[in-house]
Amino acid sequence: MIKLSFPRRRRNDLSALHVPSLTTVPPAPRNSLCTACVYAHVVRGYEPCEVLIVCGYAFPSREVRFPVRECTDYKPKRECNGVEIASEGAVSFPPLGN
Repeated sequence: MIKLSFPRRRRNDLSALHVPSLTTVPPAPRNSLCTACVYAHVVRGYEPCEVLIVCGYAFPSREVRFPVRECTDYKPKRECNGVEIASEGAVSFPPLGN
């Protein structure tokens, strides 16, 4: 059998250790349902925690101050298919009258 011998820490050494508490560590940012909603206006800053979300479903628009998990007014943003993307660059001219 192998016996490990670690030196015991003194109480003074324990106070020198820096253990982060829950108050010093910011929580990880959560994804909000609003970022994929057609009614939302999302403004992002440089830091991950700098996000401003304004819901435009009803008038007047209202600020959403927390990450949303579920919403009764949620409507996903419509995605363009390949045909719509290809036709966006096309230019059409009406026929000239003779």
